[in-house]
Amino acid sequence: MKKLLIMVSAVLLFATVKAQENKIGISFFQNYSTFRFIDSGGEKDDLNFTLKSGYGLTYRRYFNKPWFVEGGLAYNNKGASSSLNLSRLDWSFNYVNADLTLGYSITSGKISPHLAAGLYYGRLFKADQIIGASYYNLMDLKVINKNDMGVRISGGLEYAYSDMGSLLLRVNEFIGLTQLEKGDSGQKMFNRTFSIQLGMFFTINKD
Repeated sequence: MKKLLIMVSAVLLFATVKAQENKIGISFFQNYSTFRFIDSGGEKDDLNFTLKSGYGLTYRRYFNKPWFVEGGLAYNNKGASSSLNLSRLDWSFNYVNADLTLGYSITSGKISPHLAAGLYYGRLFKADQIIGASYYNLMDLKVINKNDMGVRISGGLEYAYSDMGSLLLRVNEFIGLTQLEKGDSGQKMFNRTFSIQLGMFFTINKD
């Protein structure tokens, strides 16, 4: 963890020194969320995808353009669905997410395709489960890990409608690396989310 923090700090310091352009953005996320599930026998399975949503703010710094660093803060709803003995199971987890990614953008006229990858951290503040007609507050039951960390991979297009503004269309994958369930049941569960991100970016300065 110390090495990771040092590496992140070094990237941010380098980006600050070499910054060529700064942008802020607002985004809406359409999430397609599930859990990667491994049972006590080691069998792997993904639960059914469920449709969720989110929104957030992003700060971007270009350095040695076309390279950039992005830091984001977002609310994201994640979860999954399944069935048990003819009863429907639904999970709904609400997170505040912070992420840091390194990206590369290619400008061709007003269109800029880009790729980015990095890490995210999520703090859980609400966790619900519904089994048939029964509702369970998993936060009160203290069976779910409140912290979630993982990898974010992104690719998208940005359209510059002016020198000071652009529109964003991006596809993300969030791969959770933190075991969600507490206890020693032997089974494991991890977040996995694909999202379509729509947003607007505004240039706040150019060197």
